Amino acid sequence: MLEVSTVYLLLAMFGFVLVGILVIHHHNSSDLIRHKRNEVRRLTVHLEAKNSVLEEQIDDLKQKTNEIDEQIGILEQRTHSR
Repeated sequence: MLEVSTVYLLLAMFGFVLVGILVIHHHNSSDLIRHKRNEVRRLTVHLEAKNSVLEEQIDDLKQKTNEIDEQIGILEQRTHSR
């Protein structure tokens, strides 16, 4: 049978290995979280840029539809006045 001091030494070694595994796991998880956070930031910036472009296009289209509505109104007035 193993001596008590040998058992304590094995338990201490197991504890150090367990702490090492936990540190490595924490490091890997932190890297993954940092990577995902950066990816979300990058996508947010990209989508905000797309959103602003689409809002500009919507404003242009609204302006064009208003102009077309005005032209239709003018043409309808001309046809009613004849």
